[in-house]
Amino acid sequence: MGLGLLAWVLAAVAIAFYWWRSSAAADRVRAQYDLALLYFQQDKLEQAEQAAAKAFAALRKLGRASHLTIPLVVLIAQIHKKSGKDLSAAPVFRVAIQLLRKVYGDRSIKVGVALHEMGVTLSRVGVPERAIEALEESIPILEAHYGEGHGDVAAALVNLGKAQSQAERYADAERTYRRAIVMRETKLGLDDPEVALVLNNLAVTYKRQERIPEALDCLRRSLSIREAKLGPEHPNVGLVLINLANCLRLEKKYSEAEPVLTRAMAILENPPHQSYATAIDSLAGLRAAQGRYEEADQLYAQCLKLHESRPSSNLMELAETCERYAGVLYKLQKEKQADVLMAKVTELRGAREKLLTPV
Repeated sequence: MGLGLLAWVLAAVAIAFYWWRSSAAADRVRAQYDLALLYFQQDKLEQAEQAAAKAFAALRKLGRASHLTIPLVVLIAQIHKKSGKDLSAAPVFRVAIQLLRKVYGDRSIKVGVALHEMGVTLSRVGVPERAIEALEESIPILEAHYGEGHGDVAAALVNLGKAQSQAERYADAERTYRRAIVMRETKLGLDDPEVALVLNNLAVTYKRQERIPEALDCLRRSLSIREAKLGPEHPNVGLVLINLANCLRLEKKYSEAEPVLTRAMAILENPPHQSYATAIDSLAGLRAAQGRYEEADQLYAQCLKLHESRPSSNLMELAETCERYAGVLYKLQKEKQADVLMAKVTELRGAREKLLTPV
């Protein structure tokens, strides 16, 4: 056999070996992904997380994006969300997006979807600055693929508005929400629950700016839609009621706010909804505003206990709750307990800073 032919044979063997190893690695990704999905569907979150981690490790070893990249990353995010571990999902998204960019290009719909999912996760854990970057990059990609009025584009706009509001970019958030409302009303009608969702979020943005009359207008319309379309006992009705009560409290209409909060808590308590702690937090804030600090103390303690039993992954929100509770404890001259809480606030904000790595 001549040297030229031998070189060709060796090259062919090397290529065949590479593809065999690549195929085996892809099979490992598939097997671990299927196992993780099965465990997740059975609510076996610890086993699901372990299998998903093995699938992700096999994906990284593969060194290229797979058709399972997005489903796997979304599954990991879902597992972490259900387990209260959103904080650890963001690095997974970063690695996945790097792989997708490498294979499909920056404008691929696969990249757009993954950027959107990462933006939602970063917003949920309280890192809106990085969430905005991811969402602003994702929306033009989604628009180019689906069309401007598509439901996925409107959903991305809603999530962008939420992140902008969290980052105190209120004018941007209002513009984004207004655009989403027009899309939803055009496609779904004026009284669709998706319109109510955007109105509720816009109201929160107004509340943060102390534009209470505008917030109340949005909330009353949102409440009317949700009660009519979803029923008066639906959890989403409870969420609007919490925001409505908070606005009434800021207007010092305490006697009006209390029955609204009582109704929200009754809706969210059985079975316990993930926002039940938010309702208790709001009632504690009402008691503090009324100068009933002993009651506020007990309610904030109950709220933090709920967070500990079902870990809150939004670092900003948890830090704000701890800070409000510390303020009540200082009023009660319980300085040592308040100092412990303020140390926790510092710790939570430090953990948040670690997530401020650029997308």
